[in-house]
Amino acid sequence: MKNKIILTTTILIAVFATSSIISSCKKKFDEPPFPADPNITANTTIKALKATHTVAGAYDLITTDKIIAGVVVADDKSGNLYKNIYIQDSTGAINILLDAGSLYATYPVGRRVFINCKGLCLSDYNRMIQLGIKATVSGSPSLEAIPSGLISQYVTGGSINNVVTPKLVTVSQLTTDMQDVNLGSLIRLDNYEFAKGDTTKTFADTSAYKNSANLTINDCSGAAAIIIRTSGYANFAASKPARGNGSIYAVYTVYGTTKQLVLRDPSDILFTGARCNLFEEDFNNYAATGTAPLVINGWRNIQEKGDVPYVLAAFSGSVFPKVSAFTSAVMATTNISSWLISPDINIPTGVAPKYSFTCARRYTAGTFKAYVSTNFTGANLATATWTLLATVPAGTAAAFTPFDTFGPYNFTAYAGQKINIAFRYEVPAGTAASAAGTYEPDDIKISR
Repeated sequence: MKNKIILTTTILIAVFATSSIISSCKKKFDEPPFPADPNITANTTIKALKATHTVAGAYDLITTDKIIAGVVVADDKSGNLYKNIYIQDSTGAINILLDAGSLYATYPVGRRVFINCKGLCLSDYNRMIQLGIKATVSGSPSLEAIPSGLISQYVTGGSINNVVTPKLVTVSQLTTDMQDVNLGSLIRLDNYEFAKGDTTKTFADTSAYKNSANLTINDCSGAAAIIIRTSGYANFAASKPARGNGSIYAVYTVYGTTKQLVLRDPSDILFTGARCNLFEEDFNNYAATGTAPLVINGWRNIQEKGDVPYVLAAFSGSVFPKVSAFTSAVMATTNISSWLISPDINIPTGVAPKYSFTCARRYTAGTFKAYVSTNFTGANLATATWTLLATVPAGTAAAFTPFDTFGPYNFTAYAGQKINIAFRYEVPAGTAASAAGTYEPDDIKISR
């Protein structure tokens, strides 16, 4: 009896082992091969294909056997793209419309794809060229996504994990020409950061409306800004952008004459360095106050003489301080003197900083001057030493001036010191209210 039990156990072990070996071999045999490029050859380039679409808004049906190949540089994994991908070859890039979800599972970033273009159509979405299917919607021609059931007829996947190196460019090299080689491409910008007022915002609308939103990035010169447009359905819509300075990877797109970037994922934002400026304030983090005095932590809004405070005004999406004696109740007999003084600013040693600001103005009476002090304590306005930097020219009665830039003023002498910058508004007693000047300073910066 004992021997029988041992024999049975041995047979079971042998059967199990044999079964495991067979199962293991079968699993290996059934595994699909590593994805490779199919036996398809592209006979034209993306650049050449796009060049056949020359009239904005036209629908160019492709009637010949044209095949393009490119590597996916942006997919829908983060939700920032919807039913479309971007592919790129050595000559350019193009947006492909595909009526299916979770495209990243089949056409992830890094996969080469081959597209049989015959029967497809080229058009543009406000000057951004796209490839899809021509259809009639509400009686009018329209470019639509390739239906899910037809995708395999036109699109064939190839090898995966192909590397596309973002092209280093400057904003000045980017144009809104439909044929711009950079449109739809993965690009890289260096030495950029989000505008200070945008660093406290989220990438897009997080309400039930899921509206897209624009944030602005600037280079350190401040002259090459560009927007980042993000869908309210992106999985990072509720995130706030990085506060530092550095490089960014993104797909370059346009909307009409507006240049814009589309993020694949926030990990493409490498803003880990120190920001361009030692001090900056664009006031866009605050809400307009109407006629109520401006109250911002660290700033001092001082009515030295008279009854005219600085307020916060808003125009065309921008917020800024505003000062005007137009509504003063005492100007007939009292000189007006109003100050707006910055928080303490510590200038490090070993730098050669420069200070600048912008200012719009209207009407002629009174003066508006910019100062700097090294010994203002917050309670010694009259006895502190104020060095005059600029007297801002008055406006005219006809209309507001633009937000002209004043400076840069060399602040090298203040390295290693604590300073305060200030604006002083003065209007003499007896000035007619209708003549009192209005001034709107903004975009205050002390660069490194």
